[in-house]
Amino acid sequence: MSARVEIRNLTCSFAGRAAIRDISLALAPGTTTTLVGASGSGKTTLLRCLAGLLTADAGQVLFDGRDVTSQPAEARGVGLVFQSYALFPHLSVEQNLGFGLDVRAELAEPLGLTALLARKPSQISGGERQRVALGRALAYRPVLLLLDEPLAALDPNLADSVREVLLEAIEIERTTVLLVTHDRADALRMGQRVALLRSGSLEQTGTPREVYRTPRTEYAAHFFGPGLPWDGIATRTGSAVMVDTPFGAVALRQDILGPVRLLIRPEALSLANEAATPAVVRRVSYEGNRCRIAFETGGLELQMDAPPGREFARGDRIHVSVDADLLVVLPSSTTHHESHVGLEPLASAPVVPASRVPA
Repeated sequence: MSARVEIRNLTCSFAGRAAIRDISLALAPGTTTTLVGASGSGKTTLLRCLAGLLTADAGQVLFDGRDVTSQPAEARGVGLVFQSYALFPHLSVEQNLGFGLDVRAELAEPLGLTALLARKPSQISGGERQRVALGRALAYRPVLLLLDEPLAALDPNLADSVREVLLEAIEIERTTVLLVTHDRADALRMGQRVALLRSGSLEQTGTPREVYRTPRTEYAAHFFGPGLPWDGIATRTGSAVMVDTPFGAVALRQDILGPVRLLIRPEALSLANEAATPAVVRRVSYEGNRCRIAFETGGLELQMDAPPGREFARGDRIHVSVDADLLVVLPSSTTHHESHVGLEPLASAPVVPASRVPA
C-alpha cells in the first residue's frame, strides 16, 4: 500500500524564523524521492512535518487527496526510520521487527536478518541494526516511509551493503518513500526523483539526470558536482552553435546565441594525443578505481579523472581534450547574477571569461 503525497505551500518556523517556506512537492505512489541540501536547509524539518511530529504554520499535507495536516503522527500511517536506529535494547531482532503487531517473517529474508532473529541489538552490527529499524518501519505497511539520513552513521562498506538491501526492500514493498540525505551521490543514485533544498526553499526538483545535467540554477549545478565556471560567447557557424573554451572551440547541442556560462566538470575532460590542449599536472590523488588529476592550462586550474593504471606526478606534461556533450550549460537567467555564496565545496571557484582562452 502506498499513497500519493502532496505538499502544498508548506511553511514551518522556529522563533519567528522560517525553517522551510512555501514548499510544494508531489511524491508519486510507490516511488522514492531523495531530499538533499546543505546543513540547515530544512530537510529534517520538512520530514518531521510530514510525519506529524511538527506543526506547520501554513500549507497542507495530503495523502491520496486526504488532508492530514492537522492529524497526529499516530493517525497518519507513516513509517519513520532515524539515523540513530531507535531500537528496543531489551527485545530481540524478531521482537523489534514485530513490536505491536504480528511479525511479518517475509521481511527478514530480503533484509538479511533471518539468522539474527534471536539476537539483541547489542549483539549485531550497526548496519544490521539499521536494517532492523527499516524492517520495523516496513512491517506496519506504511502509506509513506520517511528515512532520515539512514546511512549517515555507517562506515562506507556497511553503507554500501545497507543501501542495496534498503533499495531492494523498498522495491518489494512498493512504498512511497522520502529519503533525507546530505550525500549528493546517494541523492542521485537512490532516488527516482530528487528535491534540492536551499535555505528552506526548493531550489530544483527532477530526475537524477535532470538535476545533474540540466540544473535550473548555478547553485544547483555546483551542488551536485564540481567544475570550473566559464563565460563565453555562443556564435553560429553554419548550422552549429560554437563557443570558445580553454580546449578550443566546441559545438553546443543547445540552440543559444550570445553570452553563455558553462560548467566544465571533470568527466568532460580526458587525456588526449599531442594535437589536444597542453597542460601541466599540479596534484594527483590516487583513489583506487580512478586517479583524480588537478592540472593547469593557460593559467587555469581544472580537474579530470584518468585511468588508475597509469601513474602521474607533479610537473608531468599531458594533453587534454573536452567532450562538448558533457559540458553543463548554466541557465541564462543566472549567467551574470547568481551569487556563489554558500556553494559547497567550490565557493571560491572563479568564473573565467572567454577572453582568457589560452592561445
